[in-house]
Amino acid sequence: MTPVIPKQAVNQLKKLLDNFKINEAIELCSNEAQTRKFLIEPFFFMLNYESNNLIPEYNADFGDRISQKIDYAILLNKKDTILVEAKKYNSKLTDKEAGQLNGYFNNTKNSKIAILTNGIEYRFYSDVVEPNIIDSKPFFTFNITAYTETDLETLITFDKRYVNILQIVKSAQEIVFVESFETAFFKELIAPSKDLLKSIHKNMTFNTKFNEETQGKMINLINSSFLKCMYDKKVLLESMSNSQGVITTEAEVQAYHTIRTLLIQNKKIPNDRITYRDFKSFFNISVDDSTKKVICKLVFSDSKMKVIIDNNEYLLEHIDDLLKYKNELTNRTILLLES
Repeated sequence: MTPVIPKQAVNQLKKLLDNFKINEAIELCSNEAQTRKFLIEPFFFMLNYESNNLIPEYNADFGDRISQKIDYAILLNKKDTILVEAKKYNSKLTDKEAGQLNGYFNNTKNSKIAILTNGIEYRFYSDVVEPNIIDSKPFFTFNITAYTETDLETLITFDKRYVNILQIVKSAQEIVFVESFETAFFKELIAPSKDLLKSIHKNMTFNTKFNEETQGKMINLINSSFLKCMYDKKVLLESMSNSQGVITTEAEVQAYHTIRTLLIQNKKIPNDRITYRDFKSFFNISVDDSTKKVICKLVFSDSKMKVIIDNNEYLLEHIDDLLKYKNELTNRTILLLES
């Protein structure tokens, strides 16, 4: 059973990271050994690992071959081990370097997670694509000097008190699946395959021959404006099908996109945490789709439009009037993200 991680634990981890004297530690790191002592080990101690969990120079069993040592092995229990490859502070990490972990990964029993780090950046790898082979890209990257609330919520899952390797690997599989789907889908949008065009053509009510001219016309139609139009139609369709008498208007969708664009200009605001939910008499834009974290409320009718930000009401003549309230919207969002 996966333990429930309290919000307090995330806050405690953030406090530890905020209080960590990173610049003083960096000044002490002129080689790999010092990087381990002053940056890497304190990082794992903040995740509640103790010296008997974090084993340096761990022997990887290569059978008949000469035994090789991995920089660290985190021994979670009799079943699970996390491998850590350390580089000197300021070393540039590349996914190619992660390939060096493959030998250790293959020959260390029950190892499903490997970490590559230079003391500042921590890259987390698994073997989602092919069993016992390190994936070419990390499923999670954490930078101790620049992280978001979402990064913290992921990092806390590696805390000794809550770590669950099966659940972490499952989450990694979901991440890799989504990224793979998005990459494949994007490629189809940029350069539509004949199979995709043929499938679309088959469902068209306007009868034409599926020749090069028709394919060319179809390819020319697939542009950013067209895709945005299709997206907006899909949003409207989903809203109507998933609600009881609630109809999301084009004006509400346009206002949502305007506000979201304003918000994500601030680096502290992750774009994937800005959501909306439509109701019969109002339209909420919130953090994490939470009714307790409403950024603003839109109340649009045929006669007037207004936006409510933290109980303050503002009348709008046009959607573009929302630009006037960028600071209020941004400050409200950051406050909700930190709460």
